[in-house]
Amino acid sequence: MKTFMQYRIALQVFQSHRLRRDYRDLSAIPMYEPVGEFFFTELYGPRDFSQRDNDARRLQHFLHIVPGVHLRDIEELLELISITAELDDGLTDLLIDRGVPLTFDEQIYEQLYRESDNYEDRYRQLELISNSLDNVFRLSRSHLLGIALERSTVIARLAGFESGHTFLLKGYRALRNVTEIDHFATTIYNRELDRLNRIFDGG
Repeated sequence: MKTFMQYRIALQVFQSHRLRRDYRDLSAIPMYEPVGEFFFTELYGPRDFSQRDNDARRLQHFLHIVPGVHLRDIEELLELISITAELDDGLTDLLIDRGVPLTFDEQIYEQLYRESDNYEDRYRQLELISNSLDNVFRLSRSHLLGIALERSTVIARLAGFESGHTFLLKGYRALRNVTEIDHFATTIYNRELDRLNRIFDGG
């Protein structure tokens, strides 16, 4: 019998491949290639994110050593991490309940996606993706933030926050050489909204 985690990883593999396929054009833009890689692997990559998610919930205990960053600056990113985990867990449960193979295809995926009946949550997820990209892009303009993240690796490890720190550092590095994020964020929002509406309309 396949485990929950096996199905969860299979779902993440599918979603990561789908995103890479649908946003190949964005990744082909040199400035956006690191951002795309971060998006595809650190938010939707095929691995267990439970430690990162646990770290995210304790983030307020770490921010006091990061200059110029407050919890309100990344609240929507934390909400995005949380809602993404909840939506993926719900879809994983459906995959298991329906007894579909681990090698499910896009037709089965979209059918269960629609059966989940959580349009408002999916729409909120899209808003959070767009807003989080804007917020993290703004934070990545801070040279002091970059220095603090680079120098606090050992502190984060000793504090038991290494996974969350690595996530923040990778996000900063992915965005630091980006000169504008609007095209990337708007393209993702519009395409994913069209896709969301198509699936829920039964198309």
